[in-house]
Amino acid sequence: MPHLIIEYSADCMGEQQAQTLVDAVFEATRDSGLFETANIKTRAIPVNAYRLGVEGRGFICVRCRMHVGRSPEQKKQFSEALVCVLRERGPGVAVITAEVIELDPASYARYYAD
Repeated sequence: MPHLIIEYSADCMGEQQAQTLVDAVFEATRDSGLFETANIKTRAIPVNAYRLGVEGRGFICVRCRMHVGRSPEQKKQFSEALVCVLRERGPGVAVITAEVIELDPASYARYYAD
């Protein structure tokens, strides 16, 4: 754990730029010291249909789904670090957001292949 899911406006970046974001978010997550590298899972999902309430075009939104146990300060610092990384490597989109979501241990299940 964690799962980092990056949604981005498909009309603002290509596949290579999206891979660059995946790599940058992975590295920022690893460098945070909050997680073991082997447990980090990062992916990007393009969004073709969207509408923003602000001028400009494009967005990047990263959601980090993690197990409970981090302090509010750790979660805030981590989400701010993600926004910073996305601002540095993002293609000048109008909106960049990051959110940390704690998983409910009672409803989470997983499977790892051998």
